[in-house]
Amino acid sequence: MSRTSLTKFAPLMREPDEDGPKKLAARKWHEDGSIILLPGSIQRLDPLDRDLVNAIAAKLYGKREAK
Repeated sequence: MSRTSLTKFAPLMREPDEDGPKKLAARKWHEDGSIILLPGSIQRLDPLDRDLVNAIAAKLYGKREAK
């Protein structure tokens, strides 16, 4: 294999980890108690829990604009 000036960047050129955001959210929870709620995770909650999460977020950060 030949080496080029881009060889040092080869490890960075890979497909992103699909579970990366979930892993980050879990790590932050365990490290410092931060809670990261990913949209996909919220959608998997039952309707009552989903409504509660949305109500808490709206109370803390303001009502979200509809898109």
